[in-house]
Amino acid sequence: MAGLLAARVLTAHFERVTLIERDRFPAGPVFRPGVPQSRHLHVLWTRGREIVELLFPGLEDTLRAAGAEEVRVPADVLWLTSAGWRERFDVTSLLTFSRPLLDQAVRSRLTGPPGGDRKAVDVLDGHRVTGLIPRGGDVAGVILGDDGELHADLVVDATGRASRAPEWLAALGHPAPPETRVDPLLGYASRCYAIPPGFDPGWKALYIQADPPATRRTGGLFPQEGGRWICSLSGAGRDYGPVGETAFLDFAKGLRSPVLYEAIRDAEPLTPIVAFRRTANHRRHYERLPSWPQGLVVTGDAACAFNPIYGQGMSVAAVAALVLDRCLRDPRPGFERRFQRGAARSAAGAWLVATGEDLRYRETEAAPVRLRTRLINAYVDEVVATANVDRRVCERLVHVLALMAAPASLFTPVVLARVAARRVRRPTPVTMPARPA
Repeated sequence: MAGLLAARVLTAHFERVTLIERDRFPAGPVFRPGVPQSRHLHVLWTRGREIVELLFPGLEDTLRAAGAEEVRVPADVLWLTSAGWRERFDVTSLLTFSRPLLDQAVRSRLTGPPGGDRKAVDVLDGHRVTGLIPRGGDVAGVILGDDGELHADLVVDATGRASRAPEWLAALGHPAPPETRVDPLLGYASRCYAIPPGFDPGWKALYIQADPPATRRTGGLFPQEGGRWICSLSGAGRDYGPVGETAFLDFAKGLRSPVLYEAIRDAEPLTPIVAFRRTANHRRHYERLPSWPQGLVVTGDAACAFNPIYGQGMSVAAVAALVLDRCLRDPRPGFERRFQRGAARSAAGAWLVATGEDLRYRETEAAPVRLRTRLINAYVDEVVATANVDRRVCERLVHVLALMAAPASLFTPVVLARVAARRVRRPTPVTMPARPA
């Protein structure tokens, strides 16, 4: 997704844009090896949704026509947070769909007939980039293995977690970037179910969170096109979601509430159970390098990858696409380095959310947890508990998750006052919330 969105931005600034992909793109919305997490639950948070619609006007209508569901958050979601059940306030909304459907819709727009400021895109699928063409310490294009070279004014690396950009930079004489890794040792298992005919419990989606360090299991059940649910079960600290039939249901039964298990136990499975375990938060700090080559930028998971349980990766990639657009509108020498710094700033909030939560697990592999992080997490616990019963705090918290507000907005006087007031009142915890009015 980072590459598709970056390519769309490039079409407004360059005469020719070439998209190079190791896979062969499928003709329809089906899974492909190059997107290994695509069989699991995906969400496109509000800010990401707005940007994708800005870059591809009418895309939302295309997704709806294909069966994507609108889910109000948290009004349509039965949401068990670490502090208990959340009242079903109407704060924002998501479109829920399979990842292949989103990819196909974006790809068909990108590679279709040009229009507006968007020029045509050439697609080289089935090709592998094996290195960069050097021009001194700068970049003049890419090497396509045994298939020759492709010269370019700008190369965008959106090759994901497996990016070889550190090696390529070293070959150009640049130092490797510092790296930060926070690994909660979390693994998913997912499958799709047919939504039972007439099923109407008053919610569209379920989200059962862990309560670390006491519990490590999370479960999500969201609608997708085709009248089906995607069910993703995950566990941290190597308590991985299992792929066995009986073990999958037993794992669901072991969540903090049985409601997800009760929904799927008699539902018709539509797909095999599949696993995914490359979930570490991994940041390559290109913004800290003392030098940066002209002709290269690195974006998406290639620069900053998140634990996907928080659903922020695609939205962060969308924000980075806007950063790239701003830099290209002012293409003075050094715009590539400005992009790396701007992209790092735009990912900082999501990184703080994801790593702050993952550092709660005892088994997480990371640098020692600082006192500052422990204090912030203790305060966030109070915010989460308040958001369960206070609409304004819930709105602020969801906006942080949806990349509509920075984490610092949770520390404003309004939020602090409402958190303090809840601590004084100590309201009765929310029981499982009923259908919203």
